[in-house]
This record gives sequence, C-alpha cells and structure tokens, in this order.
Amino acid sequence: MTTFEEIRLGDLTDALTITRGFPTQRTVPKGDVPVMSVADLRNEASPRHFADRDALDDVGLDLARPGDVLVSVEGGTVGEALVVPEGGREFVPSQQAATLRVIAGSTLDPWYLGAWLGTEPAREQVRRLARGLTIQRIPIKDLASLTVRIPPLADQREIGQRFLAFETAIKSHRAVAACLEDLRNLDLVVTFANGSATNLTSESRKVTAHGH
Repeated sequence: MTTFEEIRLGDLTDALTITRGFPTQRTVPKGDVPVMSVADLRNEASPRHFADRDALDDVGLDLARPGDVLVSVEGGTVGEALVVPEGGREFVPSQQAATLRVIAGSTLDPWYLGAWLGTEPAREQVRRLARGLTIQRIPIKDLASLTVRIPPLADQREIGQRFLAFETAIKSHRAVAACLEDLRNLDLVVTFANGSATNLTSESRKVTAHGH
C-alpha cells in the first residue's frame, strides 16, 4: 500500500521553484516567443501575444521547459494545471500561469506533481486561494501554502508515468476528433455546394423551357 506524506510547497524550496509568467503589459503583437496561457496550450490555440527575448531577460524569465508544471492563477480557468511535454513548441507562460519547476528530481517527480494537481482535492485547494469578484486571481506567494500528498519517489514515478500515458492518449484522440470535424465540415461544404449547383442547373432548365 502506498504511503503518502503531506508537505507544503513552501517547504520544498530545495526541490521546487515557483514563478509568475510573462507580464501582459510587456507583450507585443509580433515577436520571437509566443506567450501562452494554460487554456491556450490545452486548446492548442494560436498565440495572440508574443515576447521579445530581450524582454524575457529584463524580467528574469526563461522559456518553458519539458516537465514544468503550469497552474492557471488568473481568470476563469483558475486551478487548472498542465505539464509541459517533450517536443512541444517554444513558448513562455503568460502572467495567467504560475510555473512550478522541479529542480531536484531525487525528491519530486514533475509528472506526479501534475497528476496530483489534477485531482479535485488539489484543485479545490488552489481555488480557495483565489481572490477578486470580477476576475479571480491567486497571488504567487500564496501557492506556497498548498499541501501536496507525496509518496516515495518510486511510487511518484509510477503514478507520473501513468498520468503521462493518459495525457498523451487524450491529446491523440483530440487530434483525431479535430481531423474528423474538419473532414465532416469539408464534406458538408462540398455536398451543399454541389446541391446548390444542381438546383441552379435545374432552375436554369426550367427558365429555358418556359422561354421556348
């Protein structure tokens, strides 16, 4: 039976860093690096904002890395988490996201942390930290108060790998579903375009017949 130890994120400073994403006021319409929120990444949306590399240096941020755990801390998706996979596109998280970066893999597995943050008890913890009536926001410093249930590292890795396998499968199925939707829409366009052409031809024949 797996045993868990409850630890605050703030007590894992030797294993984990917590940083805020790129400030919205520093974004530009076109630039070197896309600025992405958790929702944008989850929906595979096209980037709407960008950051210049010099600006990244100015604010002391670097690009997202595989294994970074992103937590939405602003807006309607507060509490949603996502782990940056291998082989993804280059980007920097937006200010709507906090980056939890594991710096000591001998203590904490990033995919395990992502799995835990996907549970309802963890999401509820995060949501309770939100402030604001119109737009919900979580101060970065408050994330340190989150309590994580951590098992031995071997168990973390096993749980994390299962979570990764599910995430990969879900992403693949979403891609297939998106392709099927595109094919369906194309079929509808072609079908009704042909139908319109057929109707027009039929009407033309009627007009010609009446003319004679």
